[in-house]
Amino acid sequence: MQSFPHQGQLTTWKDDRGFGFIKPDDGSKEVFLHISVLKGASRRPIAGDTIFYEEVTEENGKIRASKASIQGVLNQPKVSTQRARSSNQISNNQSIAKLTPRNKQSNNHASRKVIFGLLGLGLAISLSLSGVFSRSRFSSNSKQATTSPETFVNSQNSAIASQNCNIKGNISVSTGSKLYHLPGMEDYATTNINESKGERWFCSESEAIANGWSKAPR
Repeated sequence: MQSFPHQGQLTTWKDDRGFGFIKPDDGSKEVFLHISVLKGASRRPIAGDTIFYEEVTEENGKIRASKASIQGVLNQPKVSTQRARSSNQISNNQSIAKLTPRNKQSNNHASRKVIFGLLGLGLAISLSLSGVFSRSRFSSNSKQATTSPETFVNSQNSAIASQNCNIKGNISVSTGSKLYHLPGMEDYATTNINESKGERWFCSESEAIANGWSKAPR
């Protein structure tokens, strides 16, 4: 079992967000814990659990746990791919050994026919696709040469808006609620925006409310 240099009690755990905070047993500053560092745990953590962990100090001075485990919770065993591979190889060797010389000769003849057939099919497909790829490459180059300037400008505006607008519009994993976070809130620093999932940045609270978002609890 792996030994960890630190331990403490999980005082806060937000399961829908996948993170919480550990109060170290030595009384030092609280340590940030993310679900991703509890690799192999057979269950998710809950407030009150004793956590064993290693510490990492980030550039901004905040301390987080890098590797962690829950006291009394066994890690799920990892499947040994090497053992499975060896077992399959032994089974295949035993099957080959049981073949009679006549069966081997018949199988070899059938295998050669299959191989020649596949080679012929592969050659035909290769010749057919070479023409398709040539046309596709020409079409792709033409599209790149005629890319609309408007598309480039819109992408630049989106990047600039994200830099100037610092209100985070986040969607809860567990409830699907749309909540916006202001700078200085407890969860602001650990809230990440994934625009592909509908999350976004806002320039003002009124804009967030007008778009159907509610203020996150402090």
